[in-house]
Amino acid sequence: MPSKHCGLHQFLEIHSSSSTSRSRGSSALFFGSPMAKVIPPLSCIRPTSAGEYSELAVLESLSAGLSDAYTLFHSVDWATAHANHDKHGELDIVVVNGGGDVALLEIKAGTLDVGQVGIFKRYGGETKDIVRQSETQFWAVLHRLRATGLGARIMHFLVLPDQLVGEQSGISYPRERIADASETQDLSGFIQRRLGQGLPGPLRDRVCAFFENRLALQTDVSTLAGRLNAQVAKISGGLASWVPRIESPSGVIRICATAGSGKTQLALRLLREARVANQQAAYICFNRPLADHFREIAPTGVQVQSFHQLCWQAAGKPRGIPNFPQLVDRYVREQEVTAPDLDLLVIDELQDFHADWVQALVGRLRPSSKLYLLDDPMQCLYVDRDEINIEDSVVVRSHENFRSPRRIVETINSLQLTANPIQSCSPFDGDIPGLHVFKPNGGGLLRSTLKAIQACVDKGFSPHDIVVLCWRGREHSALMNEPQLGDWRTLRFDGTYDDRGAPNWSDGQLRLETVRRFKGQSAPAVVLTEIDFEEMGQLERNLLFVALTRASMHLELVMSEASEGVLMRQISHVHMTD
Repeated sequence: MPSKHCGLHQFLEIHSSSSTSRSRGSSALFFGSPMAKVIPPLSCIRPTSAGEYSELAVLESLSAGLSDAYTLFHSVDWATAHANHDKHGELDIVVVNGGGDVALLEIKAGTLDVGQVGIFKRYGGETKDIVRQSETQFWAVLHRLRATGLGARIMHFLVLPDQLVGEQSGISYPRERIADASETQDLSGFIQRRLGQGLPGPLRDRVCAFFENRLALQTDVSTLAGRLNAQVAKISGGLASWVPRIESPSGVIRICATAGSGKTQLALRLLREARVANQQAAYICFNRPLADHFREIAPTGVQVQSFHQLCWQAAGKPRGIPNFPQLVDRYVREQEVTAPDLDLLVIDELQDFHADWVQALVGRLRPSSKLYLLDDPMQCLYVDRDEINIEDSVVVRSHENFRSPRRIVETINSLQLTANPIQSCSPFDGDIPGLHVFKPNGGGLLRSTLKAIQACVDKGFSPHDIVVLCWRGREHSALMNEPQLGDWRTLRFDGTYDDRGAPNWSDGQLRLETVRRFKGQSAPAVVLTEIDFEEMGQLERNLLFVALTRASMHLELVMSEASEGVLMRQISHVHMTD
């Protein structure tokens, strides 16, 4: 749970809305319009069949039409044990009203055989008795409720979105419990008239807990993260699809694109195509951890290094602590007389390079070669960098973020961390970032950080899905050298490398990193800690932007009282000038 001192959190709840989110109806989340709560959220659903699309349509209709007195559960597993066998099944939708009364909805799309004998649905060569299936579900859930000591009223309804039943008599199922194609046009009204809103009471919370816990309704975060990554990879492939088709007379294309826009996918496609064509290709970035990560996913035969790694290798991998300024100067000088050896060069994190470094790398390109420059000035974390001008380059710009949850993007826009608003394109809404405020002295930082980690665990994230990012660097951080945070051993870079130049890591399950080292990577859940500043200049904006865009599902913020005050004033200023 966020800290009780939640002034900034309240500000974010009020102000973090974008035109994109409003168009999807989420303004209700910010200003209190009544909508039923859906568990798991609608954004988690990935329909793959006609039946699943029908269930999603019913859920969307109910969530929009029912008030916040109702809670909707979907795809709930149930099971009952008998002497010689077990019975298992799945409840399509469960509606719980404010009084704890329950409606079980069985959704049957398509055409059914309806008559006095029963209601049947054909699945290929198999015919299923829908009435018997519904009765089995009803008694199974009723038995479990009563065994738990819950005296909730329970009803069962058939929802037939594609079937007209009319007022025909002789149906083997109570007609008032069937919502046919005409009645599903106002399904929320159908449910309200039969189930009612209920009088608020403690039974509701107990019944909701029953469906969340006793029926093992638990969002599998790791599975959801995998699905989300696949979905994001699919929809964010725009850069990778059309940028390679762009013609540039100079062979130079500069992609100025925000975090989460698909730059990594673009780089991978370019390098793969080069290898297929038997061309010599290289990927050079600024950040060493990004290079180590990218090397694991890049095609074989491609040179993948950070610029400083490249300089160290070109100097013969000298032993001892590298003197990188000397190594860089040497590489820049030697490249003036070195023969070109590349057909394709991808320079990532261009905003962190110096102009003479880029010039040295460009010297490696053969005639008719191609150069792709991946750039995002909002992710520049070094105050001594100047913008690099590349003559005759074709410039492509993208402000679309496909990776970050919508609520995080809304937070970024509310804080005005970027020169242009970021367009949220993620299929996942997510939550407003959790907030934990500490006082600089007295151990508050550690306590607040542990609470933030626990908040992620409580949401279902395993330690392996969580990354703790420190605002300060390794030398100045109060947490970076901690072997353990609470119950979790930390996985952290110890500052040394093995004989092959690979980083050495401690043995742990909870990754501990700095914001700068983790740039270019992401994790399902991120705890950003040690945030402490009294003024928000460009460097602080960029650090916040980089850190906030590392989370693909959930974010917790741990900051000083001074930083909270700065951000609250920033939000107030932004919305006063809008």
